Amino acid sequence: METYILKLKHILPTFLTVTFGTVFGLAFFRWLLCIQFSLLDIKEEIWVLWLPLIFPWIPITLWLRQRFRVLTVKKGDTDKARFFFQIISWGVMTAMLFVSQAYLTTATGKLKELSTISDIDKTEKARYYKLTDFAVAPYFGGSYTDFRTSGKYNQYLNFDVYFVTPILKDSTEIIKDIPKYWYGVKFKEQISNKISNEEKENKYQTFYNDCIEKMNKYKFHSLDHFERKPTSDDRQNFLKAIEARTKQTADDNFIVLEPIKEKFEDRNGNKFAWIFGSFGIGLGVLLFSLIWPGYSETEKKRFLSGKKPKQDDLVDMLNYLIPKGDHFATSIILDLNILVFLLMIFSGIHIISPNGIELLQWGANRRLETTGGEWWRLLTSMFLHGGIMHLFLNIYGLVIAAIFVEPLLGRKKYFILYLLSGLCGSLASIWWYPNTISVGASGAIFGLYGAILGLLLTNAFPKEGKKGIFMMIGIYVGINLLWGLTGGIDNAAHIGGLLSGAIIGIILYKLDDGEKNGI
Repeated sequence: METYILKLKHILPTFLTVTFGTVFGLAFFRWLLCIQFSLLDIKEEIWVLWLPLIFPWIPITLWLRQRFRVLTVKKGDTDKARFFFQIISWGVMTAMLFVSQAYLTTATGKLKELSTISDIDKTEKARYYKLTDFAVAPYFGGSYTDFRTSGKYNQYLNFDVYFVTPILKDSTEIIKDIPKYWYGVKFKEQISNKISNEEKENKYQTFYNDCIEKMNKYKFHSLDHFERKPTSDDRQNFLKAIEARTKQTADDNFIVLEPIKEKFEDRNGNKFAWIFGSFGIGLGVLLFSLIWPGYSETEKKRFLSGKKPKQDDLVDMLNYLIPKGDHFATSIILDLNILVFLLMIFSGIHIISPNGIELLQWGANRRLETTGGEWWRLLTSMFLHGGIMHLFLNIYGLVIAAIFVEPLLGRKKYFILYLLSGLCGSLASIWWYPNTISVGASGAIFGLYGAILGLLLTNAFPKEGKKGIFMMIGIYVGINLLWGLTGGIDNAAHIGGLLSGAIIGIILYKLDDGEKNGI
């Protein structure tokens, strides 16, 4: 019991401070800069989804991670045990942030009651509106479908269909110019991404026809109030539906109102209570989990003295992003991939599943565009990724391969191998697939694995280690190629990169071998 108290005294005060500081600090920051003074105009998904998922790792890393070092386990990996408590902390903060940001969204939203739709411009901007009287013009409506993949391996295909209809003062109003106010309705469906393209098309047509039928019977006046769509993915897609109907660019002056059926008074639900409810559940899990690990007085003294630990996995990982030593070229490649991805995200590209149009705008590879004269896409597509999971998986694959290849070939030949095998993978993709949009570093990464497998045929690796290397690399390549057969993955780029990498790797190594022997 005494040890348990020591653990609580060392960890709990900081945990409480960091948790509530993170939750209320982020809420205040959003309220001040976005709600009260409108100084920032970023997509709402960033606040309610991505920041709650990502932001907690900053305070955890800065303040909690080092405190968990006093925890020890008798058997097993102590670092993994400490990471377990970081995950618990992240789970508590993330749950509280999800609920608190959702509560902030609804609780701060003002309701304006208007006589007619044109009164919106005569009053202070609000989140919610009630219209005493209005009419719609379904004959002037438009639609737009957003296609996105989802899932860890893009195993799902999502259809989000957006319908817009002009909102008029009354049924006698005649549309002369492009309407400014639009009634927005959204439908969504999810199917498997592993079925054939013909099946996908049939399922989409069936779903779209069902949506049309629902819109034909839609009760436009069956609502309690409207929500004015803020800067978000939904608003962006509603604007695309307006553009599809009007054939003109829809800018920020257009107002999209989405019907809300629940009463305005019920908008907050139990969100505020669940901010503290989720904290209570998470705290209980943390307190219960602290029973098992031991307590290191030595680590506490080191922490209080300000001494850094001799080995720190996080520091080692971050140092890998700094070009130096045997990972000089790999670090540059990693940094470029991460930088491009961040630029995409901050420009408004979806962090999980950007669609094909967005990727093509950034330089994705597809036969029509590439063979039509835009050959630079063979290179640019190598530094684009279809979501954060795609990026993480490629980083993982790149680092494993680079450990073997860069020290062996040297940074210059490693760069040549990476770029040439990546270009070969891109060429294989447009040769095999007539209409597939391809992005990612996997062609180049498979080139590195191909080089490793090819170099196993030479004296590049010690004889006693070849079997182990072949088993590890072979299993990784085999699993990925087999998984690619299930659909949604550019296996042509993988195979093209793999085969070209094996050939190029051997040539570069032989050149290096020849230089050493004075040939």
